[in-house]
Amino acid sequence: MKEKIRKALTWRPQKWLVAVGAMLALGVVLLPLFRILPYTAPWYDDYTYGVYAHRFLGQEWSLGSAIQGAWYCTRTSWYAWQGTFSSIFFMSMVPLIWGEQYYFLGPLFILLLLLSALLVFTKVLLRDVLEAEWPFCLAIQAIVTGTVFVLIYTPNGGFFWYNAAVHYVGMHSFLLLLAASWIKLLRGAGRVSCVFLVLWSLLGAVLAGGANFVTTLQGLILGFSFVGLGIMLKNKRVFLLLPSLAVYAFCFYKTVSAPGNNVRKGVLSGYGMGAAEAILRSFQEAVNKIPEFTGLITVAVMVLLFPLAWQMVKRLSFSFRFPGLLLLWSFCFYATGFTPSLYSLGHAGLGRTLNAVKITFQLLLFANEIYWLGWLQKKRKKTDKVSEKGAMWWFYPVVGICMFCIFSVEPNQSAKYSSFAAYYYVHTGEAYNFHQEYLERIEKIQSGGPDVVVKPYAYKPWILQSAQLSSSPDAEENRAMASWYDKNSITCIADESE
Repeated sequence: MKEKIRKALTWRPQKWLVAVGAMLALGVVLLPLFRILPYTAPWYDDYTYGVYAHRFLGQEWSLGSAIQGAWYCTRTSWYAWQGTFSSIFFMSMVPLIWGEQYYFLGPLFILLLLLSALLVFTKVLLRDVLEAEWPFCLAIQAIVTGTVFVLIYTPNGGFFWYNAAVHYVGMHSFLLLLAASWIKLLRGAGRVSCVFLVLWSLLGAVLAGGANFVTTLQGLILGFSFVGLGIMLKNKRVFLLLPSLAVYAFCFYKTVSAPGNNVRKGVLSGYGMGAAEAILRSFQEAVNKIPEFTGLITVAVMVLLFPLAWQMVKRLSFSFRFPGLLLLWSFCFYATGFTPSLYSLGHAGLGRTLNAVKITFQLLLFANEIYWLGWLQKKRKKTDKVSEKGAMWWFYPVVGICMFCIFSVEPNQSAKYSSFAAYYYVHTGEAYNFHQEYLERIEKIQSGGPDVVVKPYAYKPWILQSAQLSSSPDAEENRAMASWYDKNSITCIADESE
């Protein structure tokens, strides 16, 4: 009997079983985020940037006409507001232009794009660089991807408000796919794959090079870092990166030198700081944000990852040299995420901006954990016999219970965990009621006269609703919506009799 109990307590699930469990858990945490998509609603800049394609479609209902409208918006904004041309093009192509019922396709695109980017990027690092076995790769992919999704800095601006989401999370996802292609090219690829990767890297350079200033800056640094590493390692395949890096550098120049940037800077004059001060302050902000970007739940995830990573690195021939150098580079690279906002706005960044910065931080955090464990494993004088099994079975439920306790004591769970927020608002009916109010508002606007008065939303699920319309018809958000529906004005007041 004692022997049976001992065997039961010391049972170690095989790595494939852990991988299956991790992927199932990923599906569970992602499901609420997809479930709430039908209740999303457009806001403010969705109308501001989408109105051009919307107008063009009014003249000719075709994809080509919509693209022409988006290009017109991109070119106009480049001259008149900001140079982030690839972001603006995607912002202009908001699915709302085809009808209110299609708006959810935008957030769906963001979720699928980020999911694909994270899975591909982590696969390339684990399989193509470290040459890890598939079960470890799948399990770590699930852990990293789930963490990024659940702990996104602000789910509204990260997933469900298309304009903000595509500008930061969407463009950062393109950068991850570009980085994956660069790594794959350096690591080695077949002739057919090589041609495909070079072509994608050229397109990816345009997408990421014309993105928000955080993404485009970090992409440029990453590209030159890969080239420098390839030269140090005498890797001749580094020449395959040069065409896309040249395109990236050109796009970066066009982004930061756009005439519209000066217009925007003039509007925001007095908020920013000098370049040197912004760079120095970036390191301070990077340190200040670490507690907010981690917390106990991230520590628990790192503990969960530990036995998988430790078991994985035992099997690897990768040398894991100079971990301190990787850590130093990682911190400096992470800090660059704050520089653009400090330079232009004088603070660390808006919530939607910090979504991109936090994604970078999380990926670097997990990469350093695995790399340092690999270094420690190589430093051990005695190598353990490689086992097909990892941690004992009870390790995973114990860590799960710890995570549940951390979740339970969190004072604002819906603000901290995106999946829980989505689940909560769907199952309490708030998401449905909010969307019904939105549909009623649209019906009233469309059927009303040139000057429309609407009521504020009674239901306010914060991950779906960015803000309320103003009581002043001259407010930018009101004017954007009025322009979309060809109204003279839209006013939002609690009592229509006022």
